[in-house]
Amino acid sequence: MRRFVYCLASVVLALGLLLSACAPRSAPTPAPSSSPAPAPSPAPAPALGEWDKVLADARKEGTVTVYNSSGVLLAEAFKEGMKQYGINVEAVGGTSGELQLKIVTEQRAGANVADVFQAGWTNNMNLVKGGQAQPPGVTLPSLKEKNVWEMQPDKYDPTGSAFIFGWSLNVSLIANTDLVTKGEVQSWQDLLDPKWKDRMTMTDPRTGSGPGATGIAAWMKLGEDYWKKMAAQRITQQTNWNVPVDQVVHGEKSIAILPSYSRVVPPIKAGAPIRIINLKEGTDYFVNSINLVKNAPHPNAAMVLMNWILSKQGQAAIGKATENSSIRNDVPQDWIRIAELRPGAYTLLPQPSNVDPDAGKNGAAFAKSIFGAQ
Repeated sequence: MRRFVYCLASVVLALGLLLSACAPRSAPTPAPSSSPAPAPSPAPAPALGEWDKVLADARKEGTVTVYNSSGVLLAEAFKEGMKQYGINVEAVGGTSGELQLKIVTEQRAGANVADVFQAGWTNNMNLVKGGQAQPPGVTLPSLKEKNVWEMQPDKYDPTGSAFIFGWSLNVSLIANTDLVTKGEVQSWQDLLDPKWKDRMTMTDPRTGSGPGATGIAAWMKLGEDYWKKMAAQRITQQTNWNVPVDQVVHGEKSIAILPSYSRVVPPIKAGAPIRIINLKEGTDYFVNSINLVKNAPHPNAAMVLMNWILSKQGQAAIGKATENSSIRNDVPQDWIRIAELRPGAYTLLPQPSNVDPDAGKNGAAFAKSIFGAQ
């Protein structure tokens, strides 16, 4: 009996082992593993600084329109300077008075085109007083520079709308070198010689702006009697700034009085037969200025241009293009190639007449009393 039980147990054990060997093996439980860390969120872009935002918006605007009274050489300097920012410059030329009136007319019609107005100080201040100019929306970086200014650009307009960016001689005379011998005219008094009768032309000072008006404002000191004698010389009066220079270049007139500086420089550089005459009584000078036009279509591009104009790079580029003098003391002014414009070739009068916003008006009133109404 015990042998039977033993045999039965052995059979059961063998059967269990057989069933165990035939049973499917279960997969081992994987060891716990850590999940991959989620990718970090990108850091927020740093907030644009005030001027960086102006630059970014200026590039989006892509263009700036300048009403420019100082001729093609200055316009070309502006265009070249703005290439680095991807900004196209549209330059509209004319006299200061013409462009000022154009801006006023456009703003009254609600059809603003100009972004920046470049002219003499009187016309810029006329826009400021008339409400057609506005301060830049930010402080221009160039204006933050210290100890670099010969003439502080934002000194003369308390509203912060108009800025001086350079100065040039208010040329007293130019002469045709084929018609006027060097040294033949050295003083204002020499122009009273009867041989110059009907041989002189000038930019009309009765318009109230431009080189004629500010120039005669500086030379009212010669006296009413002197200018009446000059009027008797039958000086031709021209409102277009190009014409007096052209007349002397082509020999139609021998001498131009108080011509536009920006119209004189290009033909001299081109080899025209004209010469600047610096008279012994001294030489007046004028300031170039800019402002941001109110409701400018491209205000950010306008501010970038204005800042570049006041920068060291801009001052050097403008000076080389136009032979203007810089208002900065960190720009070597070795670009002046016309001998009569180099320091030492003239004696400056104490201050520029057209920093006085009433200079043009006063000059025009005096001129009308001498030459009669236009």
